[in-house]
Amino acid sequence: MQEELESLDRQNIMALQQMLRNHGALWQCLEVLRSLHPDAYISAGALRNLVWSNLHAQALVLEQSEIDVIFYDPTDPEDHVAKRLAQQLQTHFPEYLWDVVNQANVHRWYTHADGQPIAAYSSLFEAVSMWPETATAVVVRLCLDEQLEVVAPLGLADLFELKLRWNPRMVSHAVFLQRMQSKAFLQKWSKLRWVQQECAD
Repeated sequence: MQEELESLDRQNIMALQQMLRNHGALWQCLEVLRSLHPDAYISAGALRNLVWSNLHAQALVLEQSEIDVIFYDPTDPEDHVAKRLAQQLQTHFPEYLWDVVNQANVHRWYTHADGQPIAAYSSLFEAVSMWPETATAVVVRLCLDEQLEVVAPLGLADLFELKLRWNPRMVSHAVFLQRMQSKAFLQKWSKLRWVQQECAD
């Protein structure tokens, strides 16, 4: 069973790589990002929207959404690197909106729903594993050998199976529902299936 799951994930990784290669604008963003910060990743919504649009035979229009970029650097608590990288990306691609976040610093400004601070993330992998929807917890970067590195702590099954599922590790169910409504997931992509779960909040 585990081998079957690993095989499916390998297939999904290959499919994601092909979708990125076929999308000239996103691929160009990956190339420029590599030149500016080799350890930074394009993440979250841009990738989710790419896959879901492909699976609905829709074109992905990057100008209509923010492109999230993340990296992990605990040596820069003042976010100088993130600010500089955001400026550089905006200069290269002024037609897009960029959000650059050093995941090592998220605990300095993000709080739980009750206002309590979160613990510092120990790695980029841990940070991504906390994101609100399982299908969104995916990041990619273009390595120096022209290969893509895909980091997906929660796997790629829900992303490719068009499942909208709450990840309870960080945000409340109420926040997940608010995001689902504000982003109009079910309205944009009619084949999505909302996996409803029992929750404590």
